[in-house]
Amino acid sequence: MLLIAIDSLRADHLSSMGYDRATTPVLDGLARQGVLFTQTFGVAPEYLPAHAGILTGCDPWICRRPRLERQTESGLAAEWWVPRAIPSLAYEYLSAGYATAAFVDHPWISPTFGFDRGFQDFYRFREDDVVGYEDFGFEGVVLRFRRWRNTQPADRDWFAYLSLTDLDRSWGRESSESAEGFVPRPELDWTPPIAETGRSYFTIPNDARKLWSGGNETVAEYELRYDQTLRLLDKRLGRMLQELSKEGRLENTTICIVGTFGVGFGESGMILDTGTLSDVDMHVPWVLRPAAGSRVVRGMERENLASVLDVAPTLLELSGIAVPPGMHGRSQTPVMRGEAESAREFAFSRGGVQHGFGVRDERFSLQHTAPGSRGPYSLRSSWTGRLDDIGPEFRDHLRDRRSDSGPGDLEPGVDFPERTAEMRAAGRRWYEWIDQAREVVHQTPWDREPLPPEVLQELVDNGVIAPREAGEL
Repeated sequence: MLLIAIDSLRADHLSSMGYDRATTPVLDGLARQGVLFTQTFGVAPEYLPAHAGILTGCDPWICRRPRLERQTESGLAAEWWVPRAIPSLAYEYLSAGYATAAFVDHPWISPTFGFDRGFQDFYRFREDDVVGYEDFGFEGVVLRFRRWRNTQPADRDWFAYLSLTDLDRSWGRESSESAEGFVPRPELDWTPPIAETGRSYFTIPNDARKLWSGGNETVAEYELRYDQTLRLLDKRLGRMLQELSKEGRLENTTICIVGTFGVGFGESGMILDTGTLSDVDMHVPWVLRPAAGSRVVRGMERENLASVLDVAPTLLELSGIAVPPGMHGRSQTPVMRGEAESAREFAFSRGGVQHGFGVRDERFSLQHTAPGSRGPYSLRSSWTGRLDDIGPEFRDHLRDRRSDSGPGDLEPGVDFPERTAEMRAAGRRWYEWIDQAREVVHQTPWDREPLPPEVLQELVDNGVIAPREAGEL
């Protein structure tokens, strides 16, 4: 079982999703051998919660730490921790007898935040620990994966997690390989300003997280470089698949590739950055090619709603492993086998640079958010254009994904008041449950009184926590 998570991967930049550039022929070919979920959505436009959602199958805001009894940690370590009380995809595979390993090149996806649970081997490194571009990114991750793989007996089942951030580095270097037919788009022929601070709307972020090229290029040229990096990443993926084939492993390996979140080119106000709950950042691709012998109809494009939370239960069911209680994702395996039309009614998202949440159904994308309400003052004021610090101003933006509108939210949405109200109510109810569940799984009796039994039972009945957690509390 090979699970690959790619940061900043937008669904609408895959050629198999209708993009007008041939960015992903290898990934497209893999989809033709399996299933392409065209309506998959992330859970957060941030590294930690995005990867937590994939690796646990749980809404990642359950991993947001309540107030600590003794504040011995600071920064992100005091804010995020993947609790042992929630499910873990790697732990389920390990319990089933699989060898397990993770290979990541982002420093935040680390044991510091609890990501190592269930992994026998956890390979990570920081960019400043190595010399040369090829030592990290796809090449560095795959090198370590190859070395580990070669230590595994041919008949040993294994689960490997690869986390790739190559697309985040698109702006810092010229592509070493040309992409035939890729030319800048005239409609994006404008040069954005550079923020004086770390992040702001309508500007290129000026901070160490983004290796931008100096600010003298147009948005069209930045987008072109992103697509060239995606094409190169796709080629390297093809070479890795060839390696697996030569080793005799490819046929019996289920390959799952999913985006964590996207990146904006101005459609929702962020440029070369992520952080909104619009479809620019939340609509991601999911390609699943099952191993030989799986009872899956191949070559399908599934338009039913999916969330990245569904990755974990889907892989477990494909492997014949029971999905643990308390996992929020919905297995898409019955859908792939033609036994069901849909697995979920809503997909939820939260976080980034906005208070509020996002809700998707089979047709609409709703943002109930206060843009410019989180982050530093410079970020907030760049949205409002006001010098005084104002409180959050919530708005509802409803997008019809069946229309010709773009994925951003700067243009007016559609007007369906009843459906907007239904989706907004569903989002409020879901995140109320998640906030209550945090109290259970992190067990913080010093911070507040235990939840009443009827609230615990409601969480259990709706699958938000496992019955054992309610019983232990």
